[in-house]
Amino acid sequence: MTQPKRKSQSQPPSEPPPPDRLKGTIEDRRDNFATLTKRTPVDEAARAAFIASKLNLARTHPHASLALRDAAVASVEARLAVAKETPPVPGGVGYGMFYTAGYKTGWGQGTSVCFDIVCPTPPGGNVNTWLYLTATNRSAMGVEAFIAYNGQSDTHFRVFDWARSDHWQTDSPLTGLAPYLRHESAHGHPYQVMTVWNTTVATSATNWRNQVLLYDGVSHNWHLVYQYDYAATDAQQKSGWIGSWAPIVETFQSPYSNTNPMGALQIMLLSADAGGHWGSWALLSAGNATVRTDNVGFHLVFLDPNYAFVVVS
Repeated sequence: MTQPKRKSQSQPPSEPPPPDRLKGTIEDRRDNFATLTKRTPVDEAARAAFIASKLNLARTHPHASLALRDAAVASVEARLAVAKETPPVPGGVGYGMFYTAGYKTGWGQGTSVCFDIVCPTPPGGNVNTWLYLTATNRSAMGVEAFIAYNGQSDTHFRVFDWARSDHWQTDSPLTGLAPYLRHESAHGHPYQVMTVWNTTVATSATNWRNQVLLYDGVSHNWHLVYQYDYAATDAQQKSGWIGSWAPIVETFQSPYSNTNPMGALQIMLLSADAGGHWGSWALLSAGNATVRTDNVGFHLVFLDPNYAFVVVS
């Protein structure tokens, strides 16, 4: 009997499996989301604020030395080709997690994050400009698939791809994405959530793929809403500050007051090793991430270190 061949050490990994708690088939809905994006007017002010905010987060990271902050700013400026005089914006991190240095780079040919974004509509309180509920999967050239608020009545799901020169991709008002919103309970309270799964994986020795999937709570399947293939090196994927934030509440004003509960539940990560073998999904632990809060008015409803949190102001 012929024995099956073992996967070679240099073979890229296959696509990662979905988390055990949310099994289902994967359906390609990229065309649907491309159509939604074309119908959505471009918000240039929001795009400019996003860039300024990332620079501000790098400049003000409380767990980094001045030298590391300078390096973080330089990495963002280089990737986005922005001017050094880009002005800062108010706000920062209302609450959220940043991967430890060792955990950020502690993966081989693939990394994946899946979590429930606790996303109330409306955000409530005194939110009168942008506010983002976002995360990265540890890769420096991965994506942010996030909820973007602008005041009380303008809420979108957006994808920003750090690997591209045309970074802004998927954009759809949340009002058109009802199947992707459902309720999950935590600590005895129901929260409206959108479950996002984003992956960066090697497809060859010199090429990588970014993917974003959303969980459809009606069909109980995963929908592929965005994908991009590109050339990159392993060093490019694991260097610099980009990719260091797990789920965060990214803010643009201060102080906040009377906002509705928001945050993240069931933050899980998955890694493929240097041989391309996927491991098992695991909750983000207290040892693999640190909490950042910039004291802009948010305080905890609860924290399950460090895989779930909900905050209010």
